[in-house]
Amino acid sequence: MFAAMDADFLGRGFMFAAVDADTLGMSLLERGRQLVGPDTVEVGRSAWIRNPRRTRVWAALALLWSLVFACLLFIQGTMTLSAYLVLGAFYFGIAALGIVFARRVARAGVWIGPDGIIERGPFRTQSVSIAEAQGFVPGLQGGAGNGTPCPTLERRTGRPVGVWALGRRNWVFHYQRLFGEIQPLCDELNDLLKTVQAGSTPAPPASRLSSV
Repeated sequence: MFAAMDADFLGRGFMFAAVDADTLGMSLLERGRQLVGPDTVEVGRSAWIRNPRRTRVWAALALLWSLVFACLLFIQGTMTLSAYLVLGAFYFGIAALGIVFARRVARAGVWIGPDGIIERGPFRTQSVSIAEAQGFVPGLQGGAGNGTPCPTLERRTGRPVGVWALGRRNWVFHYQRLFGEIQPLCDELNDLLKTVQAGSTPAPPASRLSSV
């Protein structure tokens, strides 16, 4: 038994050594990209669809924001105790909001299943029934003529729903060129949507035949 355990331990050691050897030639940027995950999207039925790199990077930034404000709690300076407590409560509140935001960002995505479509964003979650969904098109989530280019679910009635977790990085007012890159992803989402809609369409009632 111990020999088997030693063999398994040695095998795992060689595995980690191989992994370390593979990453020795990587730059810090390449290692960071490997850590946050691929910049790709896997489209699947009844599963959360998201861009892992986008959600992880934004969640890490939110946690870093919280850490900075949490560290400010330990800097009292020349303030009085009452002023320090008030300012500390303010910093603690911002740090707590950053943690909540990081959790929501990490869990952001879109779910397409027989029961409906759920879009979970950084600030709110929206649900759309399968019958109401019309299709995904490249759109812009935001106002003032600028925002996040992302697949947008058009509904038969109501406002479109943008999928933030599938968005792309955008420079100010340069989103048009990204719409062409988003279109293939929209096509995949539409294929999945049509499959789910076809499976959830109730069968027509059977006609009654008079017995002979």
